[in-house]
Amino acid sequence: MSAILLSLAAALTWGVVDFGAGLKARDVPVFTVMGGMLLMGALGGVAVLLVTQSPSLEGETARLGLAAGIATAVGLTAFYRGLAIGPMSIVAPISAAGVIVPVVVGLARGDEPSEAQVLGIVLAIVGMCVVVAYAQDSDLPAGRGGSRLVAVILGVLGALGLGVFFLSAEGVGPDQAPWFLLVGQLSAGLILGLVIVARSIPLPDRSDRLHIAGLGALSFAAWALSTAAVRSGELSITATISSLYPIVTVLLAVRITGETLRNLQLAALVAAFAGVALIVAG
Repeated sequence: MSAILLSLAAALTWGVVDFGAGLKARDVPVFTVMGGMLLMGALGGVAVLLVTQSPSLEGETARLGLAAGIATAVGLTAFYRGLAIGPMSIVAPISAAGVIVPVVVGLARGDEPSEAQVLGIVLAIVGMCVVVAYAQDSDLPAGRGGSRLVAVILGVLGALGLGVFFLSAEGVGPDQAPWFLLVGQLSAGLILGLVIVARSIPLPDRSDRLHIAGLGALSFAAWALSTAAVRSGELSITATISSLYPIVTVLLAVRITGETLRNLQLAALVAAFAGVALIVAG
């Protein structure tokens, strides 16, 4: 399977997971949702490691896995909380801006972007700024427990976490991907576990546990697909394609929860995703 197909599969899987987790976090504490998902992810990491019989864990892989784990614990928890308290059609696309992080790091390393990439970065940033400005125009529906501005800020944190994950996955050495997945899931799970214990957050009931376990399995698959895509193709292309997952989340939100897209918001999203496309084309 080519890097592009892996990236598309990752985008589809992430989109479904984010919609499901964001929706579940409206009824169950977000730390509980994330903790359960990461527990399933850790079990998946152990299974992959046993099947692949990878060589010993390398120090660099441990550091990269830890970085990805911290980014996941902080970024995705913030993102899912944002999805829970704000409109998914606003919060989800903001997280796609995380693709800018690898581009910025590349610039710091001495990369010289093409004119198309520069235009793409500008469009993506402007598009997200318009989404942020629009998000403050009206109040959230009652009962969500937060403001649109807070939801937007949480979406931005999710974007930063996504960018760190892509950068971490890119540096994984040959035959170290299973270890990277395991270390990342375990470290993120440990962080969330400590938070759950410290805050005495109750465990979910049986039906919620089954739902969260299913989301965790899909989340681990998305991690694995994204890692394989980034390691098998150019970072600027694979990371950008994988970051198109909000399209899936938004479509599910429109179809299932009845959210709507107004003209200004739609134009901003089109501009942002056009910017992403230009980054790839450049």
